Amino acid sequence: MLKKMRHIGIVVEDFERAIGRFKGFGLHCSEVIERKETGMKYGFFPIGDTLIEFLWFSPDKGWDPVHTVLRAQKGPLNHICFEVDDLEASIKEFEKNGAKILHSIMPGAHGRVVFFQPETTEAVLVELCEVKA
Repeated sequence: MLKKMRHIGIVVEDFERAIGRFKGFGLHCSEVIERKETGMKYGFFPIGDTLIEFLWFSPDKGWDPVHTVLRAQKGPLNHICFEVDDLEASIKEFEKNGAKILHSIMPGAHGRVVFFQPETTEAVLVELCEVKA
């Protein structure tokens, strides 16, 4: 039986830029791990009981079977959704940090939502949702 989501793994091309951008979106990077022997860096952003994990692979390191699969998985993530209290204020914070909305605010399954253009959010389709009371 599944207990909870632990993390969402996202392969990034530019580790430092991705960390900085998501910090700008209001997330706290709780841990960065660098494994020089494998040429990998990991960055973790807790949000509630879940973590967003950024993965970066050095282009100079070899490709073992696990890394081959991980490296090939760029883009299968459809989107991640963050719940917010004030949608308009959150949009302004994201835009201040380089994100561009994909469309105007619209009704979603659980409240008002907006999506951001993936090319402005490290190739991740990000949704914000203001849950209706």
